[in-house]
Amino acid sequence: MRPLSAVLNLSVRGGSAAAQTMKKKSATATAAGFAQSGGDGGGTASIATSIFNMANNVAGAGILTLPAGKTTGTGWIPSIMTCVVLAFCSAHTFILIGKACEMTGETTFKGLWTKAFGPKTAWVVDSMVFTQCFIVSIIYTGLLGDIFSALLSSRSGLSSSSSSLTSRTSVILILATTILWPLNNIRNLASLGFTSILGLVAVLYTVFFIVFRALDGTYSLNPIGKFVAEGIITPPSFDKSTLWNFDLNSLVLMCNLGLAFIAHYNGPSYWRSLEDATSDRFAKVALPAYAILASIYAATMIGGYATFGDACKGNILLNYSSSDVLSTLGRLATGLSLIFGFPLISNGAREGLKNASSALGYSQISDPKNHVKLVTILLIITSTLSIVLQDLKLIAGLAGAVMGSSLVYIIPTLIYSKIVLQHKGKESPEYRMARRNLLFIPFGLFVTLMGVTMTLKNTVFA
Repeated sequence: MRPLSAVLNLSVRGGSAAAQTMKKKSATATAAGFAQSGGDGGGTASIATSIFNMANNVAGAGILTLPAGKTTGTGWIPSIMTCVVLAFCSAHTFILIGKACEMTGETTFKGLWTKAFGPKTAWVVDSMVFTQCFIVSIIYTGLLGDIFSALLSSRSGLSSSSSSLTSRTSVILILATTILWPLNNIRNLASLGFTSILGLVAVLYTVFFIVFRALDGTYSLNPIGKFVAEGIITPPSFDKSTLWNFDLNSLVLMCNLGLAFIAHYNGPSYWRSLEDATSDRFAKVALPAYAILASIYAATMIGGYATFGDACKGNILLNYSSSDVLSTLGRLATGLSLIFGFPLISNGAREGLKNASSALGYSQISDPKNHVKLVTILLIITSTLSIVLQDLKLIAGLAGAVMGSSLVYIIPTLIYSKIVLQHKGKESPEYRMARRNLLFIPFGLFVTLMGVTMTLKNTVFA
């Protein structure tokens, strides 16, 4: 699952046969934007299909962290407005990627960067791909530990802290050793293309039951809901709940949403797959898709917070009672989609690391003979960090502050303005218009610096 999920459908070796197979098997496998070779154009996806594919590929497990982003005190109305405004800003910079593709004929994110800034700095894009996918893999591993630890402890009647086998740490180690490691060693990932649909079902079901539980009163304080009366869960608290409050602490929510709206490095893939692609048609894909995403995120954020308030955890599924059948089904569906989606994400991290290291002169990492070693080392690091960093609010906040700001606000505007300058000239009206987009850069830097600061303040130093 994906805002983590824009990174689910990755190519195996650039524009390889495996990537093409995935594309044929599922229209949602358009996230081959990490592919290093250009596409041949001539897309066949309609606008409606592209909207569905994009919303499907971007929405994912990252929604589980959004209710916790609101616990820093952002009011109800500013929370919704922040979600809508950031969706619009993200759609705008996403459209800039399509315009850059139209001007250059490039169909990969790396190709756009190379066209704008030259091949010598292409390692920057590869490094960002690695960093983004690696961070998401840590979040996924942590979510797996949370979800299956809760499922196993509820089945055994033991709390996850009192049983060594059902503890979060044990679950992560067992899954990493017995399931994730074998899956990560699969060379051809075409067989995992079905995870896109599984992820979509899990997301839609999760949103449904979160909203349903927010409305049915089973977790209410007045009157006492049946799951609160059990005395098992942390009771809801609404001490920080306000209607209008908006301050620097709201940057934590902005960072979480920034991570959830990342789709920009896959923009060229959607451009390549779009039938009769033009910048106007591309905008007709981006705006409705981001509107759908904003609706999903707002519903999850508001539904989760309305149920548990300030008690929302970094993974909202952990707030629900183990006797709640709806939440159990949600955990199971989410867990399965994460397991089968994890190899696709870790593959993106490996390919980014290989390409970046090769560009910097360390080609031995890309040697196929080192595949198993690389898989093992990265999985060990990922598992260790997910065990140590138990609060997903911290990881999501920092990742959103750094990677969200870079990939959503800064990099697309840099690429677009540079390409317009190259094609139209410094004195052209087109370039003067394009330069206005550079205002996103100081905004992105501000969100990065202050987002990191406020995330640390509300987690590590709280």
